[in-house]
Amino acid sequence: MKTGLTVAATIACTLAAVTLLLVSPWGKVALGMGAPLLHHTDDVRNVPSPDGKFEAYMVEEPSIDPPNQSLYVQHSDKTRFMFIAKLAEDVDFIQDVVWSPDSGIVIFRSRYYLTAVRISDWTTTRIYLGGEWVRSRPTRFSTLSTPSPREVESVEFPENNAFSYRLRGETIPHMVRFPD
Repeated sequence: MKTGLTVAATIACTLAAVTLLLVSPWGKVALGMGAPLLHHTDDVRNVPSPDGKFEAYMVEEPSIDPPNQSLYVQHSDKTRFMFIAKLAEDVDFIQDVVWSPDSGIVIFRSRYYLTAVRISDWTTTRIYLGGEWVRSRPTRFSTLSTPSPREVESVEFPENNAFSYRLRGETIPHMVRFPD
């Protein structure tokens, strides 16, 4: 008998709380505050390609502890898009987006990576710059931290299907070529 009363009291309290949340002004304020956290994404930054055919953009995904950014490229008519990468939640964020002059390559520069995409076939390469690195597996979670990420001083496009980047304190740029 006591268990039945406890269950009934729990159900009654839950219904009262839900009703109060949905009907009262305080509930509407609470729901309004929680909605962005639970249901909303925001474009952090949109960068059109030089030829105007594509747009690189970052989305801030719902998170208790932002940043939580994902990277995309879409056709400018917004009919098709391609997911490129998800950055490490709480630690990595976009710092810059650079398009090649011919709109063939876009580079997302974050705190820990250069993520480059060749638009013609969506080939993607990521260059690790240092900092915190996390790998999660069902049986193991591991983290590696380096003193600080290396800072990218410049990015250039010296030839088709390639780009170079120079790190702060270095005089010779690193060349990256996409496979043919």
